[in-house]
Amino acid sequence: MTKPKTPAQVIKDAVKGKKLIMGTRRVLKGAKNASLIEVICASNCPEQIRKDINHYTGISKTEVTDFKGDSSKLGEACGKPFKALVVGIQK
Repeated sequence: MTKPKTPAQVIKDAVKGKKLIMGTRRVLKGAKNASLIEVICASNCPEQIRKDINHYTGISKTEVTDFKGDSSKLGEACGKPFKALVVGIQK
């Protein structure tokens, strides 16, 4: 039996496969179009953005995962020198 991947491992695999998208607008658009497998939110993601993401991912039946770090740590996990509130993994 294999262990489930942590959000950091999922992000690392997505970066390698060029399937990672960053930014609230791009992630919301992907959720609306049902083109995402998963959405990962930083722990300090504002409530309104989280509500919007939960609404659209609920419609498209996309998984939402909470990242155990803030936006700085999420950006770092993506290999970027800037903050990221939400990232999406494309199909």
